[in-house]
Amino acid sequence: MKTGAFDTFSTDLLIIGGGAAGCFAALKAREAGVRNILVVDKGHVGKSGCATFGAGSFKGFIPGEDPYEIWFGKAVEAGCYMNDQDWTQAHLNEVYERVKELESWGVEFERNPDGSYRRIEGQGSSDLRPIKTLMFHGPQLMHQLRRTLVRRGIPIMDRVMVTHLLHARGRPGVISGALGFHLESGGQRVFLSKTTILTSGGQSYKSPYAFHKMVTGDGHIMALEAGAELSNYEFTLHHLSYAGFDTTGMNVLQGLGGTFLNGLGESFMEKYDPEHGSRANLNTISAAMAMEVKEGRGPIHMDFSGYTRDSLDLLKRVLPIFHRAFTRAGLIRDDRIAPRLEWMSVNSGNVGFGGGVRINLSCETNLEGLLAAGDATSGPAAGVEGFCAYAIPFATTSGARAGLQAAARIKRIKNHYAIGLSELRQKGMDLSRPLLRSRGVEPDVLTLRVQEILFPMGTYLLRHGDRLRKGTEEVADLKANLLPLLKAYDPHYLRMALEAKNMLLCAECFLKAALAREESRGSHLREDFPFSENGHWLKWIILRQPDEKLKLREEPIPIHRFPLRPSVDRVKHPIIEANERYH
Repeated sequence: MKTGAFDTFSTDLLIIGGGAAGCFAALKAREAGVRNILVVDKGHVGKSGCATFGAGSFKGFIPGEDPYEIWFGKAVEAGCYMNDQDWTQAHLNEVYERVKELESWGVEFERNPDGSYRRIEGQGSSDLRPIKTLMFHGPQLMHQLRRTLVRRGIPIMDRVMVTHLLHARGRPGVISGALGFHLESGGQRVFLSKTTILTSGGQSYKSPYAFHKMVTGDGHIMALEAGAELSNYEFTLHHLSYAGFDTTGMNVLQGLGGTFLNGLGESFMEKYDPEHGSRANLNTISAAMAMEVKEGRGPIHMDFSGYTRDSLDLLKRVLPIFHRAFTRAGLIRDDRIAPRLEWMSVNSGNVGFGGGVRINLSCETNLEGLLAAGDATSGPAAGVEGFCAYAIPFATTSGARAGLQAAARIKRIKNHYAIGLSELRQKGMDLSRPLLRSRGVEPDVLTLRVQEILFPMGTYLLRHGDRLRKGTEEVADLKANLLPLLKAYDPHYLRMALEAKNMLLCAECFLKAALAREESRGSHLREDFPFSENGHWLKWIILRQPDEKLKLREEPIPIHRFPLRPSVDRVKHPIIEANERYH
């Protein structure tokens, strides 16, 4: 149907983003009786997004086999008590059901000859407190999810970038649809929906060492601009990669015995995390690497000398992208991998865990009619980096919950709320503005400037108030002087312009939240505030944008009613403490 300059589509349930969370939301909503569902994706469902490059690992708690107290305790401990522990418990209680559903849809997990799951002990596992990881066959997970959507008759609209959420007419607290455009034709598309679920992923800032080049916080910013709340934005993913090119698969690489060495050839992680060593979580290893380099003991290498032919056979099955890239680069040859390779830490925004849209236990946001799941959310089950309850596993549990909640809401609503036509016209003009400029700057200029602000070690990893303030000033200057000049020649450039804008606004959220949290906690390591202040900072930082100006507030975590609480009020960040002790 055409309405003025817009192609209009009406559906009961609109799902923005077709990754693991979006697919689960659609499939569970269909099971609950919703017939009219539309999944819209900026790329191609099954071929784009984070889960497509899922690194073969799935931390799925198995009842009766895994000790619940260890899994829950480690999720909260690694989450630095920033978790919503109600969410953590819900995730652990439901994730095995999601594993069985994936298998029923054709996803293959590694198994032993006796039929039991073959599991490795990767990130966060130790002899004292083992956490065993299931393994699947890389991109197959998303291929099978797309096939399942097709088999269930759920429509998919690929290559449409959704850019704005639309409110019900006269009701600014209610979402009634969305606006976007087709990446090839450029035609603007309006979606009318009874309920909308955001599953569009997180923000990777187009990091040069991660595959997630189209994961640019689109859902975070459209939700923020529509009146939704964000939280946890000061916490980030510190991805680890081979220094030569993009690499994924750290959980498996660690589980197979990869060891980190400093420039002196020393295995150094035992100093910073005696329990886990080289199987520590990502932010711990990243910060330890930074300390080693800062103290003159770089560069950092990963030692693969303990890998066997069986190790490489497993890599070929569960990390086929990694295996193919390393083979083509000559780093895997004659069933052997190069014994030592330089490794580095990378700012990958909030992919897998970190900031995003704030949700309750039913995946509802503070806006009626808008739900969110997966990396589009603040990852409430994981907190800072609760590796037992994050990434793809959390996408499956939150996606399923969102789909079921949406189905219940849709059953209560007889008709769509009408959208505000004046808002639609204004958003349509905003969307087209870069195309109408005869002069301006190309999107890559802004993208590069944002990366230059965020990617230095002294901003994203070893933070300090002076550097964070400088970053906020630079972002403000870009908002005032460069953002209004973004120019697009065609729909392709329009996508890049809008992604650059979203990167800039997410950078503002990160820098202001990081500046506000005057302590060190997990991935948020402040050199000027080296202690974790449990007496004061067991709080979530909430971001909203009334009147187009970003506002922050603090909300105390209800730690008094949660099962686990910190044992002390004040403790020095373990990386800083270890560095001072040994050096």
